[in-house]
Amino acid sequence: MPITKQWSFVSKALLDARDDEWQRAARESWQDVIERKLIEWGRSPSALEDMGVDPPTKETIQRAIRLAEAFRDEGFPSPQSVVPDPNGGIVFERRDGNIAEVCHVWGDGTTEYQRFEGTRLLERRAF
Repeated sequence: MPITKQWSFVSKALLDARDDEWQRAARESWQDVIERKLIEWGRSPSALEDMGVDPPTKETIQRAIRLAEAFRDEGFPSPQSVVPDPNGGIVFERRDGNIAEVCHVWGDGTTEYQRFEGTRLLERRAF
């Protein structure tokens, strides 16, 4: 799965200047997403059913974990939200003002990156 630095709102110069503390905190935040969200959803899918959404399959959760691990290992900022979609997918989202970046792991196995300015789609591509 190709990964690009596009997932960051931060300029390249600022990305290159990140210190060890920032990278450690980002890595810990990604690990928290993996352990406290994704793995827990796999262990307790009925909690998501109680919220009225189709829980992600084991395969979808595994794909989302691999994506999160890749982003963590690349040093990307962690998402501000990780939520299940109502149809068995998983959505990672970051916002900065009027700009939003979304990585969607769809229930059918596809993974997609989307970037918005307000409600206007600026970019959309499959991984």
